[in-house]
Amino acid sequence: MEVDQVEIAENITSMQGVLSEVTTLYQPYIEKLYSDDCLKVLEGLKQIKNFVIGNNKQKTNFIVLGAIPRLVYLIQQDASDVHTKTQCTVILGSLAKGMEANVKSLLDYGVLDVLFFGLNHSDLKFYEACLRCIRTIVTSSDQTGELIFTDVSMTARVLACINKSLCTQECTCEIISHCCKTRQQQDLLFDLDVVENLVPLLVSNMCRVQIKSVHAIAALCYKNPTVCSCLLKTKTSGTPVHEILTNMLSRCQPVSLQLNAARCLTYIYRSGAFNGIDNKVISKKVLPCLVRMCSSTCGINERVVGAKTIAYLIEAETQMQRLALVCEHLPRKLEAYFRHPIVADTQNVDDMRRFKQELGRGNDLLEAVFLAYASLLSNDEDMRKLIASESLVQHLVDGMSNENQDVRIAALQCVLSLSRSVQILRTIFEDLDVSKHVSMIAHAPWYRESTPLNFDDTKAVKEQVAASSVVCNLLLEFSPTKAKLLFRNILYPVKIWCENEKSIHLRRNGVWCLLNVTFQADLKLKMEAMNILGVDLLFSLLTSTDYDIITKTLGVLNNVLTSKEHTDTVMSTLGDTVMQACAIAIESTSLPVPTPPTSLGNRDVASAVHTYALCVLGCVAGGDGATTLRKYWDDNENLMRRLVQFIGSSDTELQTAGVACVNSLCRVDEVGSNDRQQKMRDLGVVEALNKLSDATDGALFNRVKLTQQLFQAKGNL
Repeated sequence: MEVDQVEIAENITSMQGVLSEVTTLYQPYIEKLYSDDCLKVLEGLKQIKNFVIGNNKQKTNFIVLGAIPRLVYLIQQDASDVHTKTQCTVILGSLAKGMEANVKSLLDYGVLDVLFFGLNHSDLKFYEACLRCIRTIVTSSDQTGELIFTDVSMTARVLACINKSLCTQECTCEIISHCCKTRQQQDLLFDLDVVENLVPLLVSNMCRVQIKSVHAIAALCYKNPTVCSCLLKTKTSGTPVHEILTNMLSRCQPVSLQLNAARCLTYIYRSGAFNGIDNKVISKKVLPCLVRMCSSTCGINERVVGAKTIAYLIEAETQMQRLALVCEHLPRKLEAYFRHPIVADTQNVDDMRRFKQELGRGNDLLEAVFLAYASLLSNDEDMRKLIASESLVQHLVDGMSNENQDVRIAALQCVLSLSRSVQILRTIFEDLDVSKHVSMIAHAPWYRESTPLNFDDTKAVKEQVAASSVVCNLLLEFSPTKAKLLFRNILYPVKIWCENEKSIHLRRNGVWCLLNVTFQADLKLKMEAMNILGVDLLFSLLTSTDYDIITKTLGVLNNVLTSKEHTDTVMSTLGDTVMQACAIAIESTSLPVPTPPTSLGNRDVASAVHTYALCVLGCVAGGDGATTLRKYWDDNENLMRRLVQFIGSSDTELQTAGVACVNSLCRVDEVGSNDRQQKMRDLGVVEALNKLSDATDGALFNRVKLTQQLFQAKGNL
């Protein structure tokens, strides 16, 4: 303990000595800033500027000595001439290019407000210095990007003054590119006429301006149909924007210009705004351009962005995935992403710089290539058989163990695509025990008591959504990994996923997992699944705001009750819960619409949900025990009346489910069936069946005939 105190004292003394030395060396320059002589002030500013440019240590020294508040003061003073204000702003911009702590110090002193104020000045040099400093601050990290939107009037002024000079054009485009991250930010900039300001820059005489403007437009139109539609309607110099972007894909253009033009066209295409425009531009120009960017001879940034953009372009279209497979040897180029960079010549400065860049961005390469593979292998089984290998899956296994969360998420998405193949599930996944690594990710937030899952952490939830999606497929009845996952207590995270009300996707996947777990399962596993649900969770799921969650929860109940030999055992312990769950589904008056609504076809939501509920009730009616039927059907006249209503509805699937229920209830060999049939006849079941005698739907017609025969056997028709 005494030794620690001595060491602390020595460290403090040492720090004091260093601070004293710094103060002695640089204090004279700070003192010049406080002089009443304008020339001395300018001299001090120039000296400090020369010290701090490119030297992080000196930046820190002058911040410690209190340079920032004095610089801010000089900028704000009316007595300061514009040259002094400009020099102060240049120094602040240099300080912002240092460590993250430097930017925090600047923000703590209110530098951004002062810079916004400076944008109102008429002097171009001062305006440019302010804009460059703002750019440096807001692009220093993802957290500072939103600062540009703190004063919308200043954002509008930045856009309005974009054409003051080449410098303002470049800086404004960089600010937009970095700060436009969300749909809300895109829409805000769109309302400020950002498209009208940026589009003319696409035909600038300066290539640097063209590149930065295309980059900014790409950020604006990502997943934003409104901006994309506006771009397609816009012309500059008489040429439509999409034609200008297409011309930028030429191999004679700078690589960065090609890449960002391809990104813009990709985002416009995926937005659905390409109506009436030749889609061959995408398949014959955009896709090959992006594949070229994946070559190992391209720069690290081109390879990362190229692979990610390909993943987004082909994600939703099987035909586009097939084109990508045969486009300029894409699989071979993707394989190269896993190779460690090799230094060709240690004496070559360019080779060494490239080597260090690839080492430093290895995780970016992994994330990009996993996403590309995930899209490429998402739909076509023949492509999976052609590309999937033990080597690729081993890379995925390693990726799921990576410390970088983005890499783990991308690896899980690729595993999800491969898990759609029965062959891969039963061979490579089994050999490399993929389920073990997926299970570890699924359990991770609850095994680390010190860092539990924060459902407000978007990236953490995204990882769990990806893991839960994979678990859904690994729990399919034919998957050999199902037993392993159950042995690893996968139902524990499944329950937590189901309980989560902040993420619809996570909750939906949890219910899907239970649906797969209970399909053709033994009684023990079914009861375990029902215990996982419990009364409160079951009712919470059935009153969800998501259509899929409601219907799949009813599907779980249907799976649990499907087998006749299991029905009575389940109902003897959980009968009241099952019937209440069906009542909730049947009597609910505000059911959610599925996304997309087209999945319903011509059906209404209520009829679809009622059909699921009737399937569960049909399983109850199909049990072997007379006690179950008497308790839950014979003594429930209201349920019988609802059944008659459903048979008389206009929805064919609901009618079919209703008739199937009646068929199960009218078995002639069941004790008490006579009384039950008579009660149903009194409630109008026979008349409802007679009206369906000429049904055009084959399945419904056959069920009606079989059910009528059951009534005829007892003389009730």
